[in-house]
Amino acid sequence: MQATPSSNKRTKASALPDEIVEDILARLPVKSLRRFQCVSHPWRHLITSPSFRDLHAMRAIVRRRRLFVRPAGYGEPFYACEQHGISSSPDEEILSCCSELAPGTVFPISKPCHGLVLLRCVEYDAHYVWNPSSGETLALPDRTPFRTAGLKPRTFVSYGLGYSKVTNEHKAVRMYCLDVDAGGDKPHAATAFCEVFTLDKSTHWRPAGTQPPAACRLRVRGSQGAVLCNGNLHFVGKDGVITTFNVEDETFGTLMPPSGLEYSGFDLTELDGCLCVYFSNQTNPWPDVPYRIWLLRDYAAAKDGSCWEEVRCIDWGSMTDAERAAFKSRWIAPLGMYCPDDGSNTGQTNKKIMFGTGSCKVFVVDPSNGGGTRPVVIFSLDGVQRDGQFPTVGLFEESLTSVGRASDEIILSSPSAEAWCQVLSRLPARTVGRLNQVSKDWRALIKSECFIDSHLCYHQANKSPHQLMFTDGRPNSFKPLEDFIGITLDVPPLVDDSARVVCSNPCHGLNAGSFLCYDFVCNPITGYYKALPLGDGGGGDDMFAAGRFGLGYDMEMGKHVLVRMAYRERNFSTREYRLECEIRYVEDMFWEELDPPQRPIADTPPAHINGKLYWMADGKLGHLSSGHEIVALDVSTREFELLKGPLRVEHPEECVSVVELQGQVCMVCSQTRKGTLEIWAMKGNGWWFMEYRIDVGRFWPEYSSELVTPMAIDATDGRILLRTGKALGYYDPKTTKMQTIYYLRPKI
Repeated sequence: MQATPSSNKRTKASALPDEIVEDILARLPVKSLRRFQCVSHPWRHLITSPSFRDLHAMRAIVRRRRLFVRPAGYGEPFYACEQHGISSSPDEEILSCCSELAPGTVFPISKPCHGLVLLRCVEYDAHYVWNPSSGETLALPDRTPFRTAGLKPRTFVSYGLGYSKVTNEHKAVRMYCLDVDAGGDKPHAATAFCEVFTLDKSTHWRPAGTQPPAACRLRVRGSQGAVLCNGNLHFVGKDGVITTFNVEDETFGTLMPPSGLEYSGFDLTELDGCLCVYFSNQTNPWPDVPYRIWLLRDYAAAKDGSCWEEVRCIDWGSMTDAERAAFKSRWIAPLGMYCPDDGSNTGQTNKKIMFGTGSCKVFVVDPSNGGGTRPVVIFSLDGVQRDGQFPTVGLFEESLTSVGRASDEIILSSPSAEAWCQVLSRLPARTVGRLNQVSKDWRALIKSECFIDSHLCYHQANKSPHQLMFTDGRPNSFKPLEDFIGITLDVPPLVDDSARVVCSNPCHGLNAGSFLCYDFVCNPITGYYKALPLGDGGGGDDMFAAGRFGLGYDMEMGKHVLVRMAYRERNFSTREYRLECEIRYVEDMFWEELDPPQRPIADTPPAHINGKLYWMADGKLGHLSSGHEIVALDVSTREFELLKGPLRVEHPEECVSVVELQGQVCMVCSQTRKGTLEIWAMKGNGWWFMEYRIDVGRFWPEYSSELVTPMAIDATDGRILLRTGKALGYYDPKTTKMQTIYYLRPKI
């Protein structure tokens, strides 16, 4: 049916001019605009254009600013709230510390910079750029600066976030000092560095255009980063001198603090467009010490510290004990200027200073009468019981500014980089580790998650053979098998058996092990090494067990998982025991308690097969069992199960362990007196089948009493690699012959 002329007129009349649509959209919140990008291609092009972003930012200036709040504590999320409401519930959760960020205590260390906020996770020393309006986050790379890797001197690092108007770029800046003891009576010698990471452009940190003065020594506070004001980032030194970094030309300068505050431990912020110094004795802030604030009104004239204007805004001594108790907090800091909406605001005449506290309260103070007025609470989050030493409250405005692309996306944005990724992923890990030093671009590519996944997938698909590595007695010093082939030694690598290194088979490129009173995770090919000292009771006989430490891989999360067992009590006479279990991802800082398995574990290393860790159960503890049992842990679901071993005749002098051979769960039974070895494989239906029976004592009679363990089966010819700790060789089941490749001559 054809449309009538009147219906055509109605259709045309309903279409608004483009400039009206643009003006309407510019008044909407960012989350609505992100949804409206899907309406049509013209709307998407409009909303993502730089001109619309600037228009939206101008409209945001007149809109009421909002608060983001994060209650003190581990793993608390961020909430968006209106800044008015003496007792308020969160409007909405805008950032979860359990998914987007590393779990832990996360807090802001900067004020909004064109809508972006710099966050820090204290447990991991990780930093993120965050847009509270859109919820976007970007993790900054390299938590440890490259120059400090493997060095022992103390490192002090401070981060800041700035904006370049000329290039229209956001820059994350970090300045750090290596504080090295010069020895004797000489003072510490500090070497300062500065690096820049440009959002949506950089794939790695680069040196700044100029470097800070060599004598610069930072005073790093965990609760704040560098402060952006007048186009400069401001870092505080230990002597109180403020080092400035110009975001545009990347040059350095200095500012003096207010007279008398050089070594007082003051803090910096930005307030009313001015650089602000605030000071209060946080350990005992009242009643004798007032909360003092200085503003630098004339930034260009500030050289010797005489241009600071002091504002005496809170006089604790004039308040009663009850009034002071209502505001007492481990963290109190200025947030911004507050203009009431009661009609009394007449430009600059009625501005008040807004403060945040560690208990998620916001109060304002009128500085016009020298701090004589009482603070007035304008916001308090419902249900908050804890008080924190880190910032819990901040201001943000609606902003379309993007945090930029992740490094992986930038790295593979060019065809040449994608081609190099394919080429390098086919090389051995040892070669790739050396190529890591070719350039910073290659280093960024090789460290990226996309390259690591590509390299792992390629070598797993092509069934690249495992490489044998030996240690000379130190868990972080591995050598390739080629250095030992055909060698007969008179002295063992580890002379003292109590100092042995117990190391697992590789799990997606990593190995885990135990050495004396600590555990470790390493990649012998690339040289990566991470020590994990034991906690309470570390080093005791009951704590040290070969099976105490396991490494698995969570295929759902794509992360390596560490599991640690510990016997707090173990009595073989009464068969009583108390076993504890804890779990964490490799990159995490803290362990999480896990309910222990229903059976005790034996002192043999666990094996990882297809997302599960397997331990042999200890038949000498707990209730009597009819046969061998295996404890299995699904690292994804974190649930234990108990499996029955093969039905066979047990021998009292038999040593039993569980291993992975060709992707199968295998139980190894070694009778040391007889020098025999049985290898049982568990089939899919839960049945066990004896795959091999080897007379090891026939080949190594000197070590017939040693525990023999199979390490791997050669996929090409089926030979079994066996080790005793003092001998190593390939056993061929077809010819029943042994090829010894390493041999420790027994003592006479």
